Amino acid sequence: MSNEEELPAFVPADALERAVHQGDFDATLALLTAMPAAQRKACGESLERMGRMMRSSHWQGSPYARQWGGEARTAQYRALQAAAVCMAPSDFLDHAHPKLALDRDTVAALCKQFGVDPAAWRSALQQAAEAAVKAFPGHILPLQDLVAAGLIDRPQGDDYLIGLMALPRALRRTDTIGEKFDSDPGLYQAALRLFDVEGTGEHNLSAVDKYNHSPQNAWSHIFIAGIARGEFTRAQLLDKTLGTLERDWPQFRAGWFSRFHETLAPTADEMAPFAPRYLGLCQSRIPPTVALALGALKALHAAGNVDGASLLGALQPAFYASAKSQVDAALKLAEAAVKREPALAHEASAVALHGLVHEAADLQKKIIERLKAWGMDDAARTELAAHAQGVATVNRPALLALVGEAAVDAPADVANAADAAVVDPASVGAGPLDPLDASRALLPISDAADLIDRIAFVLENPKDIDALERVLGALVRMAPLPQPLLKQFAPVMKRARKLAQAEVQGRLAHLLAFVVAGERTGEAEEEKEQKEKREEKKPEAGEFLELRVRDLIDQAAQGWGLAPLASATHGRGFIDPAVFIERIAAYQARGVLPPLGEQVRGVLRLAPPGERSAALLDKARRLADAPLVRALRHALGEDGIAIAAKNGDEQALFAAAARIRHPGGDDAHVLAALGELGPDGAIAARYSWSVTARSSTYDGKTCVHHDLVLAAAQVPPSTPKTLVAVRRAGVKSAFDEALLRHMATVLPSSLEAFFADGSRQVGNNLDWWEVEWQDRAYLALLLDPTVSVTAAQPMAVLLLALALAGKEPGQTAMAVDALVQSFTEGRLDVPALGAQLRALLASPIVMAKRYARSLQAAVRADARLAAPVFDLLCDMLAADVDNPPKDLAALMELLLEIALSSQRALPAPARELLSALKLGGKGRAAQKNLLALG
Repeated sequence: MSNEEELPAFVPADALERAVHQGDFDATLALLTAMPAAQRKACGESLERMGRMMRSSHWQGSPYARQWGGEARTAQYRALQAAAVCMAPSDFLDHAHPKLALDRDTVAALCKQFGVDPAAWRSALQQAAEAAVKAFPGHILPLQDLVAAGLIDRPQGDDYLIGLMALPRALRRTDTIGEKFDSDPGLYQAALRLFDVEGTGEHNLSAVDKYNHSPQNAWSHIFIAGIARGEFTRAQLLDKTLGTLERDWPQFRAGWFSRFHETLAPTADEMAPFAPRYLGLCQSRIPPTVALALGALKALHAAGNVDGASLLGALQPAFYASAKSQVDAALKLAEAAVKREPALAHEASAVALHGLVHEAADLQKKIIERLKAWGMDDAARTELAAHAQGVATVNRPALLALVGEAAVDAPADVANAADAAVVDPASVGAGPLDPLDASRALLPISDAADLIDRIAFVLENPKDIDALERVLGALVRMAPLPQPLLKQFAPVMKRARKLAQAEVQGRLAHLLAFVVAGERTGEAEEEKEQKEKREEKKPEAGEFLELRVRDLIDQAAQGWGLAPLASATHGRGFIDPAVFIERIAAYQARGVLPPLGEQVRGVLRLAPPGERSAALLDKARRLADAPLVRALRHALGEDGIAIAAKNGDEQALFAAAARIRHPGGDDAHVLAALGELGPDGAIAARYSWSVTARSSTYDGKTCVHHDLVLAAAQVPPSTPKTLVAVRRAGVKSAFDEALLRHMATVLPSSLEAFFADGSRQVGNNLDWWEVEWQDRAYLALLLDPTVSVTAAQPMAVLLLALALAGKEPGQTAMAVDALVQSFTEGRLDVPALGAQLRALLASPIVMAKRYARSLQAAVRADARLAAPVFDLLCDMLAADVDNPPKDLAALMELLLEIALSSQRALPAPARELLSALKLGGKGRAAQKNLLALG
């Protein structure tokens, strides 16, 4: 609702509404007192309507404020809540938000006046308030106001504490959390219990403070303010903080407590009583907690509050840390212990040598230097020898000198890397797997019991799109179900109804409801179609499955017993053209025609005919003439097919046929007859990328943000829904992984638009500013053996290049797996990837050190990657010769390691580029070592 005509001014319908609207407490009370109890109860609907308007009137720019006559006033809330006392306590709870206007004495008097048992009413209100917060922690505000007013007791369970965490989010824009603490003196001690409750994924201290834009409402500020007010002592909060960190909660949640420790900034004297606990925190599995412990131990040791032996005994787990900075910090602490107590030198060596498992060559070098200075006993020297196989090649001679052995067997991965300097073509796959390979066939479901089992599976595993395909096809083919079978479907039908709001399961539920119960859920189809004509919408990810299910319901209603024309025969949505021809023949034999949408989808899903093109064309020519058949023949390679330019059906069918005949290319014949139609119509979707900068200023600080921009032809909202591939090219992101996976099956032979969308999403979230787990759908396709990652599909290459620079470990691991698998299966165009990596490295959106980690992980995963990674690194040296990235040294060190381990010399162009780079520090040292290779 956007204007006053849509929201007419509120006009009271009776005297009670008038009294509430005027905020007349006495008049409201008099009217209710004069009513019989039954009549008072009947006023509930009227009060609820007014309550909704009043609550909504506080929204910024709310049209409800105009309807109500301005923001609701305290007097109006007081009158409304007085009337609600004689309703159910749950009704009173609804009206207690956002402003509680009654105190305990007033409510007690109202209960007496209305003949309500105050004890029973209070108990029921307590139960309703606690149930509301348990259902959704964001409902904490009315409960907390009721506690402060003395209308209910403070709950003691964890649900209340989780709700309390959400309190800053629940506040109105004009409120501060300090006001809540002022009105409820016992709230500080209740808040102290937050250190004992982990919370939920959405409601925990880290999440609440992260998305809280008011520093005064941050929990860290609240606890510090509590110290100033005398509610807590610093020692008390330090004790609680350490107690929470010792629980090793997940990193995101534990991170709040390590940051609060930093805010608390305890001195060495304050930390001294807790020294044993800081030593114990070195064993934490949470990196920020270990970093906190190491920092605290540095201060404690310097102040003489921790002895060297205890320190070294606690440090060993830190030397196994994946974070380079933590291993380095542990090494410095060990060095400090030896400096103060030289007798601990051998003990320090025995502890520090475990840091050699870290992959950073410069860190390994530093550890080896310390071991040489400190010396070792025989046991440590024996253990050090075992590490010789894992250290960087550049550090191996120094380590062997310490061990006192002339040689140590080369590790398997290094030996293999040397063998992989020139990759044997026989060890690498021949290219993408045929999408119609027998291993990828989807067997039709023919048994009702099997269908029920598969439906149950899909409802719980919506990301398995191949399973969804089989279920959709079977439901339509088996419709109408025999009456005796309907009861067997009742359990899955019940479960499907509960998932009706889910993106993929909800669409399956619509089809299931029709086939099993004859229900057409949602809006009436005619009304929906008319609405879509009135409101032209931009393409959305959900429309493809929604429109398909609508067509499948229409076909199921006919009871033809035929497989849907667009049902996939193979994984990832592909249809065998031979099966497609057989299906058309079956429809023609019955004298029926599937919906146009199914015809278009079926053509778009055809697998490339390849060498079978002539034989398939021969079969297609035997079909009765129809627009679908003519489009199919064009898709299979027949020339000279006439196209009716003004026929909407033929436009959609031939646009689809163009994508199959020329995957990734343009169709001159369709273009001449129909025009461009949009990306992935007569012409293929094409993309280019650039990086733009924008600045923002907050609190006097100016920040520069960089955005990855994908340029492409636009898809207007007016594009007909039958131009399925064109509208697919116009979709920008989705929030459901299963839905994204289905969208990738729209045009399985050409994924450029899908990967462009993925590049946009991943490229603008490399630092994981937002949790976007659904982006895994894009990377999952790079792992599919039928997908090529080549210059013919440049957005696939760009997506891989971007994902290798990501911050989130799980997403980056998928990218590393994709790099390894695409190369070993022969699907990767290494020069094309090198070009994208070089271009990205010249931009401000990626970090060289992240690329170094990812590429090193790929080589460790499979030694055959040493050769392509070497080539990629040589390409990346040319990213920006005049202004090389600050962290280019990380890539150069990896290049040096591979060159040494594989005994491979730098190519002349790379040497020339390397010589021209102006570097300092680690970069200069790596440059010198690389040029010395000859």
